[in-house]
Amino acid sequence: MSNFFKSETERNLWIKLNAERIRYANKIANRIDEEDLGDIDRPFTPMWVSNNQLEFDEHEREELRFSFEELITLSQENLYKLANERTRTVVNQLYRDFFDKL
Repeated sequence: MSNFFKSETERNLWIKLNAERIRYANKIANRIDEEDLGDIDRPFTPMWVSNNQLEFDEHEREELRFSFEELITLSQENLYKLANERTRTVVNQLYRDFFDKL
């Protein structure tokens, strides 16, 4: 059992909510308008990607990339903006770290 969730049901709900976020991001950024979320056993579907992200987070990170509360309370548009902000922050830090070593 993951340290991030109280139950397997809560974990599965996180996967579904994150898959909805991924589907929205694909629609906006990549102009891919998928009807369904797919499933965790079908490669490259939003559910499969979401499950892979969660498994990575459970083993490699101290916190989830999106909290349960963020996925429940924020609109898809705001989640998309938040993901972009977090990505920019990480990339900027990587560049700073790289150039500091030169």
